[in-house]
Amino acid sequence: MVYDVIIVGGGPAGLSAVLTACYLKLKHLVIEASRAGGILERNYPWKEVDSFIGFYEHTGKEVADSMVNHVKKEGAKIKEGELVEEITKDKKKRIFTVKTDRGKYQAKTVLLTTGSMGIPRRLEIPGEDNRNVYYSILDPKRHKGKKALVVGGGDTALEGANTLSRAGAKVWLVHRRDKFRAMEKNQEELKKSKAKVLFNTELKKIFGTKEIKKVTIFNNKTKREDSLEVDEVFIFIGSVFDVELFKKLGVRMEGQKVPVDSEMRTNVEGVFAAGDITGRLKRIPEAIGEGHLAVYTIYKYLKRPYWA
Repeated sequence: MVYDVIIVGGGPAGLSAVLTACYLKLKHLVIEASRAGGILERNYPWKEVDSFIGFYEHTGKEVADSMVNHVKKEGAKIKEGELVEEITKDKKKRIFTVKTDRGKYQAKTVLLTTGSMGIPRRLEIPGEDNRNVYYSILDPKRHKGKKALVVGGGDTALEGANTLSRAGAKVWLVHRRDKFRAMEKNQEELKKSKAKVLFNTELKKIFGTKEIKKVTIFNNKTKREDSLEVDEVFIFIGSVFDVELFKKLGVRMEGQKVPVDSEMRTNVEGVFAAGDITGRLKRIPEAIGEGHLAVYTIYKYLKRPYWA
């Protein structure tokens, strides 16, 4: 079977895309490496979703489940737990072959909605492999009463520090620069919390084998080195995405981003991208809108309707 579109990634952008594909009666397949729902399902199952209008009292898991149930009700075809290993294009037949760890699939177009999470970026410092070093918060209640060091200066780091503080942990937030790059809302909440902020500060070493005993921090402005006694370390400094999959297909990359035009086209004919991977505003509403727009563009590309 040759699909009209194969959607690589089952987060908000991918689920929005497949819903539109269902409405437009495009033959489709979503391939998701883990579970459909994306970052909402994997990293923020407990967090209330406040950037998606109408869902402010719902957790990430609840929103993800609602999205998945909605698209399945409309007939979405989703393969979960299947990792895409290679995408190739037959230029003569204008057909794409998507190879996964379980099989091969063919389509007339490919939509990349892989998100931007990838593999958490490491500091590559001594002691980072300790079992109490984390790159996400799955259950805030587990950290009540702990002494936690959070590393980072973006929204994920500030949200993490705020969450741990609310859960009853004693929190230090270290950031290597002198200002945050997070939303004002998160910065305001941080100011009201009990978390202690250390600007111009870097984590240099984690001590302890099975349990963390202390850490060494370094002020890059004063050049002073200090120790802190902590139980846990949370590293939120972004992620590294394996872009080789896209590069081999010929997709132009800008660092970890796939640049697209106003209708979500990449530089490769028949390949489209939507959501966080495009490097635009990384929020659920934007991902949903881009996924929807991308499939409308694909529909026009394949069907050539008179109104396009």
